[in-house]
Amino acid sequence: MASHPTPFPQPWAELQRKAPAHSGVRLGPLDLWVKERGGDLLLSTHYHPLLEEEGDIRVLKGKPPANSDWIRVGAWKDLAEMDMQPRFPDRPVLVRPEFPYTLLPGERVQFYVMVPVWVCIGRKGEPPVLEQPVLNLSKTWFGSPTSGEFCYSIRTSAHREGETLEAGSWQAICPVRIRNQSKETVSFERLCLRVKYLSLYQHATRGLWANESSVIFRGGDHWSRVAYARNPPAELGEVTRLSTGAVDPQGTFLQRAITQGRGFLQ
Repeated sequence: MASHPTPFPQPWAELQRKAPAHSGVRLGPLDLWVKERGGDLLLSTHYHPLLEEEGDIRVLKGKPPANSDWIRVGAWKDLAEMDMQPRFPDRPVLVRPEFPYTLLPGERVQFYVMVPVWVCIGRKGEPPVLEQPVLNLSKTWFGSPTSGEFCYSIRTSAHREGETLEAGSWQAICPVRIRNQSKETVSFERLCLRVKYLSLYQHATRGLWANESSVIFRGGDHWSRVAYARNPPAELGEVTRLSTGAVDPQGTFLQRAITQGRGFLQ
């Protein structure tokens, strides 16, 4: 029998409270099945083609596929202790806008890009037992062969307006501000978002958001500054913080780092 999804009104908050009572939930292209057996917790995940209308988390009423592979978590006697939360990926995310971008001298630009989250399941206050990407992303290399790093790669629209932007419940909207303070033009094809420095917020109606990433390009041998805002975007108003990003220990990078991987653009 086919499953019949039912949307949650407040997706992640409701999911955290109610998911253990249901057989499965759908988060964009990911189906996650949860059940109890003899005091243990059984978890199974499946991916399916993403449909345009699947922006929110939905309950799946029915049975998981017959060939499901399960992981079993022992000594979990109270399913009410289960905590299910979204998190950013465990590596930087390399965002490829639809078209290469050129920023003129003295100009600034604001982008909004969407990053798929991971779902983490665990007992409240303890490390997660399952960390699963909602969308499987391809891996790529950012920077030079000797000083770069592995990243996840996504191709997405770089939206210029954020007032009416809604990402649903399995992607986070990440504001990015770029300012060219040099006398040169700045051209780039990729943005490297170091998501470990980003906090994750939930807005009641506009989905998941991050704090702003920004870069000031000064050109030549001058320093270019990469920074991360400490608070959620002011345009959101009241939000709930779901996770807190790490503190950036450096905060500034040499201009040459822009093409060597430790920077922001390429």
